[in-house]
Amino acid sequence: MSESTGDARVDSALTLLNEAATAPLAEQVTAFEAVHRALQDTLASVDES
Repeated sequence: MSESTGDARVDSALTLLNEAATAPLAEQVTAFEAVHRALQDTLASVDES
């Protein structure tokens, strides 16, 4: 990923998502779940502030 979102947690999740695109299907599911969880956690922390 070449552009930063300004949030390291989101950038990390997007990097994982990009890497999952070339992974075997079973690994993609695991990566998608991890990205979803990371983004939910990030949003929850925004709501708490």
